[in-house]
Amino acid sequence: IQSNFGRARQHRSRKNRPCDVCRKRKTACIITIEPPCLFCKRKGLICQSQAEAQSSIVTEEPVMPSPAASSQLSQDLGQRFAPVVVARDSLLDQSTSCGGEIVAPPNLDIPAFHTPTDSVYTLEDNPGTTAHSMGLASEQDPYFIDAFRSVLVSERDGIDADLLQVFEGGSDPDEHPVHFLLLHDEFPTHRNAAKHAAAEAIENIVWPHGPALVRLYFRHVHSTLPIISKCRFLRQYATAKDTISASLRGAVYALACVFWNRDSSLVNPCPFSQDEIVDHAQESLRRELEAPNLSRLQASILLMHMMPPDIDSVETPYTWIMAAQVAACAQMIGLHQESAQWHISPWEKSLRRKLWWASFLTDCWSSVCHGNPPHIGNDTFTTLPPNLDDLRFDEDVPSDLQHMVDFTDRTFRVSDGARFLEMVSISRHLRSILDCSCSVKATIQSRSQLIPVREQLKDWRCLVPACLAAGALPQNGSLHLSYYATQVLLFRGLMYPATREAKTTPGSNLRRWQSAALSEFELFVLFVNSISDEEIKGFWGRHARSQFILCGNFLIHLFLLATEPHDVETAYRLLETFQQAIQRLESTGDSAALLMLRPTVLRINSFFIQASELIRNGRSVINTSPAMT
Repeated sequence: IQSNFGRARQHRSRKNRPCDVCRKRKTACIITIEPPCLFCKRKGLICQSQAEAQSSIVTEEPVMPSPAASSQLSQDLGQRFAPVVVARDSLLDQSTSCGGEIVAPPNLDIPAFHTPTDSVYTLEDNPGTTAHSMGLASEQDPYFIDAFRSVLVSERDGIDADLLQVFEGGSDPDEHPVHFLLLHDEFPTHRNAAKHAAAEAIENIVWPHGPALVRLYFRHVHSTLPIISKCRFLRQYATAKDTISASLRGAVYALACVFWNRDSSLVNPCPFSQDEIVDHAQESLRRELEAPNLSRLQASILLMHMMPPDIDSVETPYTWIMAAQVAACAQMIGLHQESAQWHISPWEKSLRRKLWWASFLTDCWSSVCHGNPPHIGNDTFTTLPPNLDDLRFDEDVPSDLQHMVDFTDRTFRVSDGARFLEMVSISRHLRSILDCSCSVKATIQSRSQLIPVREQLKDWRCLVPACLAAGALPQNGSLHLSYYATQVLLFRGLMYPATREAKTTPGSNLRRWQSAALSEFELFVLFVNSISDEEIKGFWGRHARSQFILCGNFLIHLFLLATEPHDVETAYRLLETFQQAIQRLESTGDSAALLMLRPTVLRINSFFIQASELIRNGRSVINTSPAMT
């Protein structure tokens, strides 16, 4: 059949030749009237057929086809009747090219079929496309997809979705191929309008202070919670700010505005409130999560760390609901799968690994707020913990962007990376404790597994790097607080059950571990007493509030359940010292610190008001006192 190029072409047309790009991709080449085809038009590529271009310069002498050409022709004829394969070249990592995408003409000596090992792909930087993880329970078996790849063609002969294989599988059948569904982001007009309105509102609120807020964010927040790829964010902000999701920009602005008075170049007071930005960022995120990606996951995590309302004495359940959103988003984009063998960009591997564990620790600490079971199952992920190189990646700011951050934030600080790694390590210990002791299926046998966890944790302060010691850096406070909150749950499990009978029974778990718990929390009170005014004014994160509550309540727990006179005296002294330390921190007058400490202050003050009645009457007073719940 004589085929030509340049005329209108329908899917699977044999009369009209496909363009070189679609032929190389082995996918539908659809030309509505004249070139370019739908794919080349969308990607801004040159739509042509090399065979047609060569025919204009062919001499009239007959040319016998070479063996290579004959072989290629046979392959082409076979491929005309093969299933349409996934669009691969469009997914090449754009960061590897300085200019626009370049499509090489087909070479008869190169096989038309490209295996995943030929190229490095990107899951994040495909314009107008979102990559969704295709798990074993998805719409098609991974081995079937590997054998019969196709695209999803709409009623209008457009490509609605592609499939990308990032891992071809291993020799073990359990090492199955890994695919992502590349879905084109097309939404109803009213949803796009809502996102646009939220983005406009956010920028209007912060104008002209956006760059200053970005600088404040990387000065005060990023060092404690390094989940944003710094250089990537700064580059996008400087060159094409709108390519950063409105929810992420809003989250950065909102967290940074808390530190407005720490920048002498900004006129006090801050002309807007954090709530104004958060409302629009949440509205935008609600729409954006229809197409989840790394940027929107970052926004989901950061929006959990806003200042709480000044009327709250317990953590809002919305924190737990937002944690579910974080876990769902992370799983939807495949962060729960280890990507070391995937054919994706190195920066994506590092960021994906870092964001998965940020999601994991978010899930663990959010579950502690109300004692709920974590959303992320222990056997539902294979992602390895990050290493220091993952944290180092993209942290050194190039010279053309250095004006956007403070001098001290231009290069990677090892302490920041080490701090995040320790946060991950503690959250893993916490998760072990939750599974052994705090689940609805916990038993005496499962709680016996807490003793090895105790052995692993008891020397933590001695083994932690010197740069992370308490007081060594202002950002270290939240790390040590999370350690002591983990110790609370560990000892509560070891001392279980904390009953009146156990209190009077020699050799009970309660009495066995009482002295060890008191010794550990003498160190906690010393830690709180050592927190400086500068440190308490820093970024501690939203979970610090629940962690302070846990630790303060455990001091009350130790006092009321102590039996030996020495233990009673020690516990009461710790409570008094803790109350004085908290009152000193309150006196700094920092609004964020006051909101973080308020629930703990209420509980400790309520205890001292009711202490004598509690000792005399026990639980009867507790039942009538909401402040003690």
